[in-house]
Amino acid sequence: LLIKQMCDLSDVEVCAKFIERPYVQYFCGGAYFEHSIGLTSESLTNWRKRLGTETFEQILVETIHLGLAEEVISPKELSEVISDTTAQEKNITYPTDGKLLCKALEHVVELGLTCGVKFRQTYKRIAPKLKDNAARLSHARKPSQAKREIKHLCTLLGRVIRDCERQLEKLHKVPQKQLQQLTEKLAIAKKVFEQKRESKNKIYSLHEPDVGCIAKGKAHKKYEFGSKVGIVSTIKNSFILAVDSFSGNPYDGKTLSELLTKTEANTGKTITTVVLDKGYRGCKKEHPEIKIMLSGDRKLSPAEKKKLNKRSKIEPTIGLMKSKCRMDLNRLKGSIGDKLNATLAAIAYNLRMILRVIFLLYYLLFI
Repeated sequence: LLIKQMCDLSDVEVCAKFIERPYVQYFCGGAYFEHSIGLTSESLTNWRKRLGTETFEQILVETIHLGLAEEVISPKELSEVISDTTAQEKNITYPTDGKLLCKALEHVVELGLTCGVKFRQTYKRIAPKLKDNAARLSHARKPSQAKREIKHLCTLLGRVIRDCERQLEKLHKVPQKQLQQLTEKLAIAKKVFEQKRESKNKIYSLHEPDVGCIAKGKAHKKYEFGSKVGIVSTIKNSFILAVDSFSGNPYDGKTLSELLTKTEANTGKTITTVVLDKGYRGCKKEHPEIKIMLSGDRKLSPAEKKKLNKRSKIEPTIGLMKSKCRMDLNRLKGSIGDKLNATLAAIAYNLRMILRVIFLLYYLLFI
């Protein structure tokens, strides 16, 4: 799993690489070269679920200890940190009203038929046509006509939901698991049916209902759909000390206290200095015992100004986590998958930094 994150591979690719590369087998603890592997991509998924977030957080702590042992970071650096947040996008398509309504209708009809619900009409042919018409009219800049198609689709979804709700009490012979799936899908479909433009906590994906809409002010990407990830790293070497994922789109300042608590637990050191950007305004009153410096602060000593100037060092750290450690697009399911992917990306980043220092020392000593 660590090799997968470090080398930006899929589950299938990492199983193939294990057979090809003796270095990978040695990293995984192998004593002799093996020509076969007792794992598949499905078993890797099961192992990841079984290990859970707590195990991977312990591995992140071990990377900090390893960094101290290899002198990549010093104990003094652990008390002075930088923190920032970023958006971790989920592997979903761009949400539109027509697409969500059509998908919700198809899911409810499919589960309802397996449970024995008798629909007056399933609208299996009409719903996709209405969705395609709405997309075509919207592309042709005919919003009023597209709105009419979406309204018709919304009416059909409401009929299907009401058909299911009327017959739920009569489904006694249906297995409990199928009935629970139908109830959960009905709740999500009802939320899609009722949500408006001004609604809060919207559904943006049927298979990932926890996804939130995050606007980070990027010119090339106005909205990102996923979860917000908070990162804490050292000021000097940008070594990651803590990472956490937050569902929805909380204010940056609300994530700081939890991240600092986790950092102190991981390092065993009390944090004395935190460098932040202007998105964390208002945090100084909540943490009077810590020296918090925000971008644009004045009346600082030369040493403090030097630390504040290094705040932007966390931006390339986030960029490398996304481009090299698989945090650009999260393919793991649910809010637990968000936490797992962020933690694994942090572990992979730290291991890549440690290996780079080891290779540099080897080059200087022996070449």
